[in-house]
Amino acid sequence: MHKEKKVFKIFLAWQDKSEEIWLNRMAKKGWALKSYKFLYTFEKIEPASYIYRLDYKSTSDNDLNEYKTIFQDTGWEYVTRYGNWYYFRTKESQEHTPEIYTEREYQIEKYNSLLQHLLTVFITFIILAVSMAFLQNSIVLDVFFTLLIMIFILCIFKVRQKISKLRD
Repeated sequence: MHKEKKVFKIFLAWQDKSEEIWLNRMAKKGWALKSYKFLYTFEKIEPASYIYRLDYKSTSDNDLNEYKTIFQDTGWEYVTRYGNWYYFRTKESQEHTPEIYTEREYQIEKYNSLLQHLLTVFITFIILAVSMAFLQNSIVLDVFFTLLIMIFILCIFKVRQKISKLRD
């Protein structure tokens, strides 16, 4: 029997809650997240009820140990990291499952930080796309950059929508 498996699945920037639900379901099927680097790596476990939460941290890594300790102190286990996204889990409890963010202001701050990052990358892609259009006459590159720009516009729109809902 395989003790580890890799899964390719795409979640976009605003789909963190969907990703958490999927990870929770994987644990109930007996697969606990071990790492994530373009592929999710799971290890075989006894089926368990875990609650996974993702956090977006855009600040430097200077306070990384303190950051992880804060989560540990509130009952969360650090699992892995992908870019600025941090993956935590805790055993599901019938009495009380701690939340990473209980106040809307912190959630809004998290998504504003993500939005700033998306906008920076988006502007970089625009500059790169315009530069490439002048340097090369390639329909393939034009289509590629157009698709990337459309994906970023969608991500930016969806994250802004999420922020607006939290503010209401």
